[in-house]
Amino acid sequence: MKKKIKSEDIIRVIVLVIFFILLFFPFYFMLITSVKTEKAILQTPIQYFPSPIVFENYAAAWRDSKFASYFLNTAIIAFFTLLLVSVCALMTGYALSRYQFRGKKITTTILLMTQIVPGALLLIPLFTIFQSLKLINTYLSVILASSASLLAYCSIMMQGFFSGISVSLEEAAWIDGCTKFQGVMKVVFPQLLPGFVATGAYAFVNAWNSFLLPLILLTDPKKFVLTIGLKSLIGQYTINYGRLTAAGIICLIPAVILFAYIQKYMVEGLGDGAVKG
Repeated sequence: MKKKIKSEDIIRVIVLVIFFILLFFPFYFMLITSVKTEKAILQTPIQYFPSPIVFENYAAAWRDSKFASYFLNTAIIAFFTLLLVSVCALMTGYALSRYQFRGKKITTTILLMTQIVPGALLLIPLFTIFQSLKLINTYLSVILASSASLLAYCSIMMQGFFSGISVSLEEAAWIDGCTKFQGVMKVVFPQLLPGFVATGAYAFVNAWNSFLLPLILLTDPKKFVLTIGLKSLIGQYTINYGRLTAAGIICLIPAVILFAYIQKYMVEGLGDGAVKG
């Protein structure tokens, strides 16, 4: 017996298709623009299925626009920001979840309130601080500033993930002779892994896409990151759209690969945080 298709199902499918088109069409348009010649990009009507397909823009963006150097700089900053934020958020989230101390609610509230402060307001104080420390134009300044901006939210995320794991598991490990650290690493962390990956991915993507902090704290063109490199492709009077979109695709590749690899952990981790946190 055939199952009768309900009108609600048809409407749901139509809404999802429209949402999919609105979400992915800008990426598709950027992709086809990156494989067009300059003449084809400017001609009307727009070609949504370009012919011929060329890859000169990618070669030019990588070679002539110094994107190889920008890519390496961004990778260094994003990796160490991910490492610092993940470790600190892990410890902070554990403390907020497991320990009861005076001012705990106020501490959590302050951490959340830091997220409503516009980042642009902090640029001058950050520049002044790092200038006094003689860290301007160093990777360390961007890593520390990015980590500071991400740590509060990531700590709250980790608190939610820790709260979803029963304390009795740690207590059982303590009875078996484990220290607190061993209990966390051997018993809690394997269950916490999806949430830890979700938090790390959030930190990595934000550090990868950071623009204002590197723009203010880095002055040497050899240390510029990808976002600043993209800005440099926009000239005062002309814009090479083919090279600009090709560079944009290059910037997206690491994030796409990362999420394709860890999507299982991301979905599980974010689901646990939403339900249990």
